[in-house]
Amino acid sequence: MKSVLATVVIGLLLAMSMLACTSNTGTSAAGAGQPGLTDDEKHRLYAAALTAIESPLESESFNRVCEKIGIFDKQANQNENYMAFVQTHVEWALKPETAPFRTEINTREKAREYLSKHLP
Repeated sequence: MKSVLATVVIGLLLAMSMLACTSNTGTSAAGAGQPGLTDDEKHRLYAAALTAIESPLESESFNRVCEKIGIFDKQANQNENYMAFVQTHVEWALKPETAPFRTEINTREKAREYLSKHLP
């Protein structure tokens, strides 16, 4: 439960810092993200990206995930989908049915392995 709470807190802090540090370009990366990704797949990628790295704001893989799921543009700036996604991600992360996935990525190494399999 502590790792879930840590992921949620990191996501919220990231959201707040992104608001302060980047401009909102008003452009969307393929609307709501890559076609063919379910909401669950987007949240899994985002959770793995948060777990895999120490500093999400400085990570190329984190930026790639955010672009792929449609919350960053190609310049790694948040777009109009960002805040809504982070809010739904917090709700997703707290659902009991996500516990098996959280266990699957509960270390940086496991999260990086997940990303290498699911992020081209």
